This record gives sequence, structure tokens and C-alpha cells, in this order.
Amino acid sequence: MLPPYAKPHLSFADQLALLEGGGLGVTDQAKAIRHLERIGYGRLSPYWQPLQERIPDPDDATRTIRTDQFQAGAEFRHAVDLYLFDKQLRLLFLDAIERIEVALRVDLAHALGNRDLFAHRSVAYLDPNRANANFKGTTRHLSWLAKADDSVDRCKDDWVSEFYNTYTPPMPIWMAVEAWDFGTLSWLLEMAHPNDRFAIAKRYNLLPDTLVSWIKSLAFVRNISAHHSRLWNTGIINQPQVPKAFEAPRMVHIGNDVVQRNRVYGAAAVASYLAKRINPGTSWSGRMKAHWLSFPEMPFASAAQGGFLEGWDQEAIWA
Repeated sequence: MLPPYAKPHLSFADQLALLEGGGLGVTDQAKAIRHLERIGYGRLSPYWQPLQERIPDPDDATRTIRTDQFQAGAEFRHAVDLYLFDKQLRLLFLDAIERIEVALRVDLAHALGNRDLFAHRSVAYLDPNRANANFKGTTRHLSWLAKADDSVDRCKDDWVSEFYNTYTPPMPIWMAVEAWDFGTLSWLLEMAHPNDRFAIAKRYNLLPDTLVSWIKSLAFVRNISAHHSRLWNTGIINQPQVPKAFEAPRMVHIGNDVVQRNRVYGAAAVASYLAKRINPGTSWSGRMKAHWLSFPEMPFASAAQGGFLEGWDQEAIWA
């Protein structure tokens, strides 16, 4: 049986002393304590992990284990710099994803609404193989529909109450879609009728499965960003699919190295591509490029750990 957690509560000064005892350099103690008071030990801890020493795993020679000791030259300010860099990175992603989410709502509402007012509620208007697939004891569509309806019920916007005071539910798709989050939209895109998936993907000059993959990848990034979690070097579970050369030639390079897809670079390139398709005059790509080019200088952490490998800024997707 594992032991219960028994570490004592520490004051902010004691927290800093613990870090210093592990070898973390602190050039300004008063300022460091203010950061701990304002940001918190727990939220900063993922940002000093790259600065900690690693030792071989005694149970697996192919792995290493992170220790509480810091590498020589690691400083508290490096963790704060990474935190501030990541904060701006999340804001940049949310800016692009908002635009992509709004466009996807229009795409789905228009395509499915052309079939039926309530096309999202019936498998007859969707891809039956995907919609009827088993999912946690029910079907994928029924599980999705429960979440979609719950989103409408929880929505506090005036138009929701006005609808219920005027009409008998359910809502038509072009109204309900406004209450759904990005993850709910990504599920519906994946379950949409094959002809509708093709029509929506064609708008972006992509194959349907490529677009579905990219939207799911951005949905994962959005959840991290919305919850203020570490993003800059996190593992991307829903990795973006490498497109065919005839789809998006500027994006084929994300297939050159897996780290470009299993870290945030691939998602950033996807956001750049989709943002430009929605608004060719957008400045988002330039802002994301400038942000990564300003990655804070420090030992033990680099842009490459986020998948931004040498020469990434010369790729056409960032032009």
C-alpha cells in the first residue's frame, strides 16, 4: 500500500529555501518570494522541471528519472521566464482558436442545417458508422448529444432563455451550435455525414480526415490553454496528421520529425494554416513566429523542446 501524503505546509520563505537547498540559484530572494506569493509553487513547478537533474531509471535502462536536485547554473528566474513565455503562448493560441472555432460553427451549422433543422440529433443525417460506434456503454452520438444538450442547458445567454420562452425545444442546429465548445464541435465534425465532412474540408483545401485530425489537435491545445496549464513543451496527445503534398504543401514538413507533432510546433503550424485560410490578411502567424524567436535564453531549456527545431522559422507557413 502506498503511504499517505505527509509533507508539511511551508511558508513562502520556506518554499524558496527548499528550492535553494536543491541547488536552484536565487539572485533576488524578495522578488522570488513575491513570485511564489503571486503565482504559486505548484503552478511554477512545471517550469523548473527542465532545470532539474535526471538519473538513470534503475528499473528501465532506456529511461531517466527527474530528481529534486537542480543542474548547476539553474536559476529561479529561468522558471519565471518560462512561465511568462508560456502565458503569452497560451493567449496567442486562444486568439487563433477563437477565430477557427467561430468559422467551424458556421461550417457545421450551414452544412448540417441544409439537411435538416435538427440534423445533429439524428444519426440519419450523420455518418452512421462513426455515430453508432460503441462509446462507454452507449453510442458515440448519444454520448455526444448528452454533452451538447448540457452545454445548451448551462448557457446563460439571453438568446437561450428567449428561445425557451418562445418555442418548444429542441433548438435548430444553427442556434445550438453557438453554445458548444470547441471539443463538442470537433466531435460533430468527425461524426458528420461524409459528404458534409468533404464539403467543409474542401473550404480549407484539405481532405476530411486531415481537417478532423487538425481540429482535434487544436481542441487539445485549447483545453490546456483555457486551464492555464503548461503548454510550451507539453506532449500533444492528439497529434496533427501530416497532410498530402497536394493538400497543404506548406504543412508537409511537420512529418520530418515526430517532435514537431508530439510537441506544440505542429499545432502552431496548423493554427497558422487555418487562420490564413479564414483570413488571408491575419497577422497571427507573424506574432506567433516573433514570440518563439524571443524564447528566453537560459541553460537546459530551448525552443527545440517545443518542436521548434533549427530552421523552423524559414518554413513557408510562417511567411
